[in-house]
Amino acid sequence: MTSGKSRRGPLILAWALSVLLVVALAGTTLSVIALQKQRAGDSQRDGAMKAARQLALDFTTYDYKTWDADAKRVLDDSTGQFKQEFQAGTDSVKAEVLTNKATSKGDVKEAAVVSNDKDSAQVLVIVNAVVTNTASTQGVERRYRIKLDMVRDSDHWLTADLQVVG
Repeated sequence: MTSGKSRRGPLILAWALSVLLVVALAGTTLSVIALQKQRAGDSQRDGAMKAARQLALDFTTYDYKTWDADAKRVLDDSTGQFKQEFQAGTDSVKAEVLTNKATSKGDVKEAAVVSNDKDSAQVLVIVNAVVTNTASTQGVERRYRIKLDMVRDSDHWLTADLQVVG
């Protein structure tokens, strides 16, 4: 005759293994979800930084011969108050650029995301630019530290504010 204890042993073992399996599956699922969130956050962060780097480059690169196209690149990747202010100043800056036959060739040296969430980011960018004009035909190197406030519009990052901070 079989005792009750000997029948319960395999049953308890099966139950314990089932509980461990459920816990392991839950842990794995939570880990996968956390990893996906981290990747999405990294992707948003990378997207904002890439867009900020490009805008900083476009902002510091222009040629008096191609001013309209150069200004359009900045406007196309801008929004809000920055876009309005840039648009409002374009004609007077164009006049100066043309009169002085000015060029600027930007080169992004560093960029870092200071803060971000899914729809906004603040990015600092360091740009070196060689500027030429009628007074300085050999060119003068300038270093810009630019803070950009980025906002996401659907899947595209736009510059909402740009400040030269140093």
